[in-house]
Amino acid sequence: MVIQQIIYISRYHHTPTEDQLTELLRRARAHNHELRITGILLYASGRVLQVLEGPEQAVREVFAAISHDQRHHQIMTLADIKVASRQFPDWSMGFSVAEPAEFERITGYVNPEKPLFPLPRAHNASPALMQLLLNFVALHPVLA
Repeated sequence: MVIQQIIYISRYHHTPTEDQLTELLRRARAHNHELRITGILLYASGRVLQVLEGPEQAVREVFAAISHDQRHHQIMTLADIKVASRQFPDWSMGFSVAEPAEFERITGYVNPEKPLFPLPRAHNASPALMQLLLNFVALHPVLA
């Protein structure tokens, strides 16, 4: 089965609160589950890197909604490709945020301080994708 994958980065116009991020994650997970979309969302200091993967029409629909979301600006597509299999098959939306201690209770939270971040859940991630994720964390430390 071929999967569509879109990877993008963006900036938030205004820094979201903990409650806003938690609500965003809750809604995204429910919506993504319905559409059979998996992926990961990294957030640090107003910057976002997200991988969306799943059926092509669904991935394009979600990305179009994100592209028109007034909270985002400077959206740049890093990849829009077909992949042989899901690289984040276990996550309706993996999530990492700026203040790890406050978010560890959120299902799907990833702590980038852990040596294998986010390898345990990225079963099929290509070396290029893993390097992209690790570069984002290095350039935009998720620890304030």
